[in-house]
Amino acid sequence: MKHVCLVLLCLLCAACTNFQNPVIGENGPALDEALVGHWTAVNDESRYEIEITRNGTEGKAVITTIEPGKDTETAVTRLITARIERHDFGSLGGTGDQDKSWSLFRYELPAPGRLAIYLDDGTYWSKAIRDKLVSGTNECGKICNTVVTASSEELRAVVQGYGPVIFKAEPVIELTRE
Repeated sequence: MKHVCLVLLCLLCAACTNFQNPVIGENGPALDEALVGHWTAVNDESRYEIEITRNGTEGKAVITTIEPGKDTETAVTRLITARIERHDFGSLGGTGDQDKSWSLFRYELPAPGRLAIYLDDGTYWSKAIRDKLVSGTNECGKICNTVVTASSEELRAVVQGYGPVIFKAEPVIELTRE
């Protein structure tokens, strides 16, 4: 399955961090009810749509990317959210047996019907692996690929301690509820 969610969240970043586990709150996997609904964003001529529904204790996100001159891409992914300290975090992950990687982001609902998504600064997790703050690998060839193998509980602890400095100050994308 193509990782359309990474296209949306990374928005063409050259090297994204992959996580083997989602970040979860103290009570386990959850879904922030405020995210349920249909969200859209337009970037230049591209359009991104996310339909978030509840699937048990977690969420299901159907992510569609529409670009002129290209086939529409759609991916179905799991969504788990966690409130840690005063910040909200989400993990998007594959639904199949072959795709078990997750992406981590911070999000805010700055106003009714608005969703802002923040990505990590692109270097934090690589340094955290190098400094043995979390387990994982850094593989560099033409591009660097960082894979964090830490458990969900370990991720929660790191995000709790360092959350504000892990993520960029500006959102990478802002969506509106339709």
